[in-house]
Amino acid sequence: MNKTGFIGYGSMGGMLINGFLMSGVLGSEETVVSNRTMAKIENLAQEWKEITLTTDNRKVARESDLLFICVRPLDVLPVLREIKGDLANSTHLVSIAGCVTINDIESIFPGQVSKVIPSITSEVREGIALVCHNRKVTRDRIEYLEKFLGAISRVVHVKENDFEVAADFTSCAPGMIAAIFDCFVKAGLRHSEIESDTAQRLIVSTLFGTAKLMTEKGIGFSELIGRVATKGGITEEGVKVLNNHLPSCFDEVFLKTLSKHDLVKEMIKNQRIMVS
Repeated sequence: MNKTGFIGYGSMGGMLINGFLMSGVLGSEETVVSNRTMAKIENLAQEWKEITLTTDNRKVARESDLLFICVRPLDVLPVLREIKGDLANSTHLVSIAGCVTINDIESIFPGQVSKVIPSITSEVREGIALVCHNRKVTRDRIEYLEKFLGAISRVVHVKENDFEVAADFTSCAPGMIAAIFDCFVKAGLRHSEIESDTAQRLIVSTLFGTAKLMTEKGIGFSELIGRVATKGGITEEGVKVLNNHLPSCFDEVFLKTLSKHDLVKEMIKNQRIMVS
């Protein structure tokens, strides 16, 4: 039986594995997972009785026709060098490491390669999975992969050159949104006697409702601001402050995140140079 394999069981790898299994798009008997530390994946066997677990990455490579590489960016090329002799020509390799380019992967495995950037929001079957493929990925393999991803998220095709900014919008955004509204709540608490837990519940419920309103009614940011921040009203005063300060703040956010992407890419480039 051809299986779907996963090398690495970190936050995103674990989310994908459990999401695919819970959605029913992947059966446990079709799944093989490797991790350096067996203790971290043993819990999978308790819930998914027929799953195959191992510490042997090469075993996963041999048994998988669809193989997700879910390790940290700087570990991707070392893992590929370890398993390259065990990969079939027909293997479809999927990397979830944004800083590792398709060209980096093709320098070791010149077969079917896709890049996927998932979001933690897929734990609740929401959010976006960013996807791009090399030219060797066949139409049936694209459809097969996107059937998996579509079970837990909405698939959006993005040019590889745009992955970094798009990932800030999707994969990084939950953490950034949480940081923004954590500051918002703390500021409000300095001017009230509302309990912290209550304030957080108010914000989270409002965020959920705002997203639902925009999605179901097809409302854009500008229209929503116009509807809430009426001329001469209270909200307008707050929006003015945000418009004065946030543009430069977010410019700095992207400068920092994109610089970090470039740094990691350079480190991966050096990994290639040292081996060649």
